[in-house]
Amino acid sequence: MKNPIICPSLVAAAIGVFLTFAYPSLAWSGALQGEELPDMVERVSPGVANISSTTIVHTSSYGMDAYFQLFLIPRERKQTSLGSGFIIDKDGYAITNNHVVDHADEVMVTLNDQRQFKAKIIGKDEKMDLALIQIRDKNGQTPPDLKPVSLGDSEQVRIAETVVAVGNPFGLQNTVTRGIISAKNRTIGLGPFDNFLQTDASINPGNSGGPLFNSSGKVIGINSAIRSETGQSSGLGFAIPINEAKKLLPDLKRYGRVPRPWLGILAERMTPQLQQYYELPVNSGVLIYNLVQGAPADRAGLEEGDILVEINQEKTKDPYEVERILAKLKPLETVKLKIHRGKRILEISVKLDELPRLKQLPKGII
Repeated sequence: MKNPIICPSLVAAAIGVFLTFAYPSLAWSGALQGEELPDMVERVSPGVANISSTTIVHTSSYGMDAYFQLFLIPRERKQTSLGSGFIIDKDGYAITNNHVVDHADEVMVTLNDQRQFKAKIIGKDEKMDLALIQIRDKNGQTPPDLKPVSLGDSEQVRIAETVVAVGNPFGLQNTVTRGIISAKNRTIGLGPFDNFLQTDASINPGNSGGPLFNSSGKVIGINSAIRSETGQSSGLGFAIPINEAKKLLPDLKRYGRVPRPWLGILAERMTPQLQQYYELPVNSGVLIYNLVQGAPADRAGLEEGDILVEINQEKTKDPYEVERILAKLKPLETVKLKIHRGKRILEISVKLDELPRLKQLPKGII
C-alpha cells in the first residue's frame, strides 16, 4: 500500500485530515549568509502567526427536536482548527492555507508577542489551497507595529539549500525546525496545480499555512502537506512555492477568489488501450466523455467522444494539463481547440466562462 498524502491542520484533524511539516537535517552549517540562525529567527518570528478558526456545527436529527429541548441539549457546537500563517504587509494582510480557515465562522490570530486579533477572510482559493486574511483590532483598524515578513523568489531555490519552518505544530506556538530543500516541482497527486517544494524540515499538524524561510529569512514556500502513515512528520513535507501564491494575491484581494475559466467537460487521458478498444484515431490527448449543458464547450459544438489534443497550440496530455493551460487564461477569453472527431481533425473556437462556484458540479469538471 502506498504511503498516503495528508493535508495538515487540526481543523482538518477533526475530519481525518492532518497538517504538514518535516524533519530537520542532522547538521547545521553554521552562519546564514553572515547572519546566525537565532538572529534570523528572532527577526522573522514577529511576522509568523498562530491561526485559530472556529466553525459552528449545527446538530440535526429527524424527529428528535422534543428530546433536545426536554434535556436542554445544545443544537450546535464549536469546532476549532489550529494552523499557521504569516503577515505580508503593514495593512495586516496575512497568508495561510485554505483548509485552515475554510467554512470558519471566526478566525483569531495570535502574534509572537501574544497579541490577539480577529481576522477577516478576504479571499480563498481551494484549488491552490490558499487563503488571504486581514487582521483588525477592536476598532476595525490595522493594529500598530505589525512586522511583515519578506517574500522571496521560489524560482531561485536550489535543491539542498537550508530552509527553516516556523509555525504552530500541535498548538505549540512559534516552533522552529530546520532542514533542506529535498526536491522541487514535486507532484504528489493532490490536484492539477501540484508543484511543491519538498523539504525535510519537520512539519506536523498545526503547521499548515506557515512559512518556509530560506537562509536569508525570506519566505520561499507555504507549508501545506506531508506524506505520512501516522499523520505526523516522516521527513517528507511539501510547501507551495511562494511565487505561485504571489500570482494569486491580486485576484484574492480584488474578487475574494481566483476567477478561473472552464470548458465544462468531463474527460480522461487517452491511452493505447482506449484507442484500441474504441478504435480511436489517436492514442494521446484527452477523451471527452461528458459535457455540461450550456457550458462553453457545449455551446461551441464539442461532442462526447471528441479527443482534445491542443489548446492554443499547447499539447493536452491529460485533464490536469488542460486545467494548467486554462489557469493561464481569463474568463471571456477565446481559445482555439484542436480535436479529433472520428477521422476528422477540427479546430474549434471556444469563448470561456468563469468556473461556476457551485458545489453540485460533477467532480473532475474542467
